[in-house]
Amino acid sequence: MRILIVSDKLAQEPTKDELDTALEVRQVRKALKALGYEVFYLGFSLNLERMKKRILVSKPDLIFNLVETLEGCRLLHLAPALFEIMAIRFTGGDSHALMLSSDKLFAKRLMHREGLPTPAWLEASSNEDFSRFLGHPLIIKPVAEEASVGITDASVQTFHVEASLAKALAGGSHFAETFIQGREFSVSLLTVEGETIVFDPAEMLFVDYPPDKPAIVGYEAKWEEASFEYIHTQRTFSCSQEDEPLLKTLQELSRKAFLLFGGKGYARVDFRVDALGAPYILEVNLNPCIAQDSGFVAAAQRFGLTYDKMISMIIKG
Repeated sequence: MRILIVSDKLAQEPTKDELDTALEVRQVRKALKALGYEVFYLGFSLNLERMKKRILVSKPDLIFNLVETLEGCRLLHLAPALFEIMAIRFTGGDSHALMLSSDKLFAKRLMHREGLPTPAWLEASSNEDFSRFLGHPLIIKPVAEEASVGITDASVQTFHVEASLAKALAGGSHFAETFIQGREFSVSLLTVEGETIVFDPAEMLFVDYPPDKPAIVGYEAKWEEASFEYIHTQRTFSCSQEDEPLLKTLQELSRKAFLLFGGKGYARVDFRVDALGAPYILEVNLNPCIAQDSGFVAAAQRFGLTYDKMISMIIKG
């Protein structure tokens, strides 16, 4: 089988998250070769006609889609859309699912409509009463970014004046979400030959965080290896027996959310859980990072999968 890996092109001065994508490509390529596949690589371009010609030259039996950023995540659906038009099988979510999930606001509206718990939010174009969001901690998030880009301690704010909140949302590139003070979890899922495997939930521990420091997985916690946030944010799969009902609820909600966004490929669903134990879905990440140090891979390994075996199962889809 001929497999073509397609991913983002590196910028001239790549950021830490972009460099991680390059590492991911190398690790996936190594695994595919170890599995006996003939492997090729192509950087994705928004010149779709040119992309189509270059893909045809490669004559792939399968495309391993590792495209993670296109104008932030606004155009992520264009990669699988092209593969669909060319009738070439590919890994991960389809174009419709990626279009829905990559628009953070549309995704939240969809989850809310379907009865899935997600934190209350406010957007610049909203007709909602801004006053009900005042005096409570909010987190200001980019509408169309992945990998915690744009998320820092400064993102968590409490506004007391409507004009200040409106200014933070001006332009429509950001939205405000109620900040759920509590615990953070993620649940990874993988579909193999029509069956969805829901891995054990992982909790992010914020070790020795000062009381006044927001306990969030921001950009520093994900990518800046020398930072306090990176060193003191630790993943664990160890939970008490008392947490068993919560963990089952997180898995059930993850399955429902994954199915809502197509239920194809692999995904990671991120949660916050408040002090009363109520879970809230932050977002559904289709095609999450599968570099060897990622949360998805950690969950797969806990399930008993080696990296190569996990890659093999992703291919089977």
